[in-house]
Amino acid sequence: MNMIYKKQLKQYLKKTFKSKNCFALKILTFKKDRYVFICYDQERYTIVEDGFEKNRYHFGSSDEAMKKVMKIADIEFKNSYRLYIQTKLKQ
Repeated sequence: MNMIYKKQLKQYLKKTFKSKNCFALKILTFKKDRYVFICYDQERYTIVEDGFEKNRYHFGSSDEAMKKVMKIADIEFKNSYRLYIQTKLKQ
């Protein structure tokens, strides 16, 4: 599990979304009480929000998914300075 600063989140997501491989990414707060889970399976992006709200979203394009993740991150990680990242690349 890696730790990044909240300011680096957008850059990290762009790099991860550019890879066309399947992946699963979990972003957690420092206290690990809230998270956003992003899964890509070559067809669509699935975003699961578990924090203040508990929702599930599906997107076909990386641009839509990126915008939604950043919007969710602003709400869920409002006071967080550092975030934990768990990445799992799928084959």
